[in-house]
Amino acid sequence: MSQNDLSRRTVLRRGAILSTALGLGLLTTTGQVAAMNKAELIEAMASKSGLRKSDAKKALDGFTDATTKALEKGDSAVLVGFGSFSISKRSARTGRNPSTGRNSSSRNGPVDDSPVTFDACPEFAAALDLNPGKGDEASAKCRDADVVIDAEYIASATGGSHEGLSEEDAKRALEAFINTTTEALKKGDRISVGREEDEDEGFGTFSISKRSARTGRNPQTGKEIQIAAKNVVKFKAGAELSKAVN
Repeated sequence: MSQNDLSRRTVLRRGAILSTALGLGLLTTTGQVAAMNKAELIEAMASKSGLRKSDAKKALDGFTDATTKALEKGDSAVLVGFGSFSISKRSARTGRNPSTGRNSSSRNGPVDDSPVTFDACPEFAAALDLNPGKGDEASAKCRDADVVIDAEYIASATGGSHEGLSEEDAKRALEAFINTTTEALKKGDRISVGREEDEDEGFGTFSISKRSARTGRNPQTGKEIQIAAKNVVKFKAGAELSKAVN
């Protein structure tokens, strides 16, 4: 085989490899949203905090368990610097069946099938470059929740510095959770805090959702106002959390 034939085959092979790589890149950027599951989240938290994965898991479970218990009792809960969780309460209304296009009455809860409302705290919204659109309301929910979850709370819930997490380690773990979630959502990924074997089970998932411009009503005056389109953090409760609060 001549040197020219070898060179031509090398060029073709390299071109095929490059085309495949570009194709995979297009699938990644144009396909479905990437999802980080609980195991990957814990690993990222451990890496960012310098803690063991078992300690990162304790902090994450402490946060989700405390939030679930609060919501189960009908209380609101806030993870300081991240966001507040409360029970969704929406009145019956007429919606549209996506399969038939016909109007249908909705009397059994929210159309988006998540019984839990999440409101990003101002710090978290700012880190995501979002416009929370709720101003003082968002701040109030993060300040006045029934259950306030912070490093001290997690350290106490996990047994303290001897058997569980110290307050310093809990702080590092929670900061790692918020930073990991921020980075993932800014890339357009989804964060699942569900079971490793099924992300739809467990606590729930976080993602970025685009909310269209719409006409609203000023709660103080009752007058109609125009609400601009914006991106918001969407939380979808997992099956276990949904069952706990229903």
